[in-house]
Amino acid sequence: MCGIAGYINFDPTGHPENPGKALRNMLDALRHRGPDDRGEELIQTENGVTLHLGHQRFSIIDLTQGGHQPMSNDDKSVWVSTNSEIYNYKELRNELSDKFQFHSESDTEVLLRAYEHWGIQCLDKLVGMFSFAIWDDKKEALFIARDRLGVKPLYYNIQGKQQGKKFAFASELRSLLASGFIDKSINPTGLYHYLSFGHFIAPETIMQSVRELKPGHYLWIDKNGNWQEKEYWHPFGGKQSPVTSPEIQEQIKNSIEDSIRCRRVSDVPLGAFLSGGIDSSVLVGNLAKVSEDPITTLTIGFAEKPFDESEYAQKIADRFQTRHHLLRLNEKQLLQSLPSALSAMDQPTMDGINTYLISRSAHEIGLKVVLSGLGGDELFGGYPSFQLIPKLRKKWLKTIPKVFMKWGIGLSKGLFAADPATKLEHWVQGKLSGAHEYFLIRALFCQDQVLNLFADRERAQTEIEKDYQRTQRLIAKCPANDLFNQISYLETFHYLQNMLLRDVDMMSMAHPLEVRVPFMDHRLVEVMFRLPGKEKNSGVAKSLLTSSMKSLLPESVQRRKKMGFTFPFEIWMRGALRSEIEPVLLSSMKQLDGLLSKNSVEKVWNDFLARKISWSRPWALYVLKSWINKNLS
Repeated sequence: MCGIAGYINFDPTGHPENPGKALRNMLDALRHRGPDDRGEELIQTENGVTLHLGHQRFSIIDLTQGGHQPMSNDDKSVWVSTNSEIYNYKELRNELSDKFQFHSESDTEVLLRAYEHWGIQCLDKLVGMFSFAIWDDKKEALFIARDRLGVKPLYYNIQGKQQGKKFAFASELRSLLASGFIDKSINPTGLYHYLSFGHFIAPETIMQSVRELKPGHYLWIDKNGNWQEKEYWHPFGGKQSPVTSPEIQEQIKNSIEDSIRCRRVSDVPLGAFLSGGIDSSVLVGNLAKVSEDPITTLTIGFAEKPFDESEYAQKIADRFQTRHHLLRLNEKQLLQSLPSALSAMDQPTMDGINTYLISRSAHEIGLKVVLSGLGGDELFGGYPSFQLIPKLRKKWLKTIPKVFMKWGIGLSKGLFAADPATKLEHWVQGKLSGAHEYFLIRALFCQDQVLNLFADRERAQTEIEKDYQRTQRLIAKCPANDLFNQISYLETFHYLQNMLLRDVDMMSMAHPLEVRVPFMDHRLVEVMFRLPGKEKNSGVAKSLLTSSMKSLLPESVQRRKKMGFTFPFEIWMRGALRSEIEPVLLSSMKQLDGLLSKNSVEKVWNDFLARKISWSRPWALYVLKSWINKNLS
């Protein structure tokens, strides 16, 4: 994995006095993503268009200088800078070998030749995770693209109008900030998304002037600065066909094994994150089955038993004879690591600290690549949403009169923590309907809470209406009359893409460490979404995955309830972390003037101390203010 950056200047009269400085600053901000090598290229056209293209390399495949980037073809008419692992690069190389002479063993050169041969359609050929920029000198156009599931990030900025004078792009938002091109105004739409869900929803970011290229999309920018964005992939590519349970199980088993097999390709040490849950156990078991040497596994443990999975992880490590490493963490250790973890955040997020710490541990023991079970819950129904939403639809709202439900909600709000009751109240009042119950379950703050947090309530109301339209468009892509697949789609393309995958990339590359996610192989995703939901839902979480892998998984793993990979923040934020969090939350911040209500933020903290709400609300606000203070001051 690597970091890419660059910008096009479309105005021949508007070149900066020091044209290389901006690119160098952008690459400096990406050094952590690629400590092994740096490349810079200045490309000029006859029409006066100037492209500055850069690369920070983290060597995983072909460790020689043959993999140096930016890389060009023989006549230097095509240039590429990529942050990618193309897992089928050897197969593509064989397919292209009679048409091109290859000069390296890198997957980068395969990508370059694939574009030369197939053009934009090369995207259909790629299996892997990637974001890249390709300059086509003959067409005088820039082609940037992102992998189908959004494992690798890509951000861009357009200065001026659509026919702008400058177009900049980078693997991280911080690189764009370092360019000096970026207006640092906070994006109200992005802020609304963050308050609603604890993360940003592509293409929106925290910055008004920066967009994230959506997964499964590409941008084409011509010599005049005209640009168009297109979606090139969607998971519902074929018709659902009825098949027998044994056929389904065999198909899932083969798809997972193939996905893991191709992600073993590496010229550096490789390991796996291991929680002891179903997803990570499937990965470790399959890796152990095909590896000649014991594989390396890692997990995080806590003294607080409700959050500790180390016992289960050790059992799986023993079963498959891995070299197992346990990082046992307490609140004081987290407090010491918090400044560096927050600095690693490219954007604020309520998640990611866990990945930062376990990735650091992996780096310290010499690993450069690890596999993660991320995505298993989304595809196979591991989250509570898969059970809760059908219950809400089929039982509660159809059998319990609203008058009694409202009375029960009022009583629960008076006796218990307010979070679940507040969400149920929103449901009963009809503030959300249809498939929108998913977004209510995933909400960090409900709509009336967001209205209170926004300093400008009128602007907040506008953002609420905009977000309703956004969710309508997303829901419209879900399969009709198939609730399981609807939930799976939303968990994958809302929650996983916009928070978990983004956070894993950001926090792992801070060390640097490449994290591969076999469950997010687009071929497996397509297989799963072609199956009717009823074939995947037995009423037991991830039953299809366990039945497909039953010969591999011990009975204890198959029966385990999901714990989730989170820290004991509910306890720690009232202990050692309080002295760090409280002053930040209660401080004034000019960047948020007119956007965030200081009094409402203070109320959130007081409600947490009074045990009225959970830790995630004040934590998300603390991270937001910490990030702004560090990056926008």
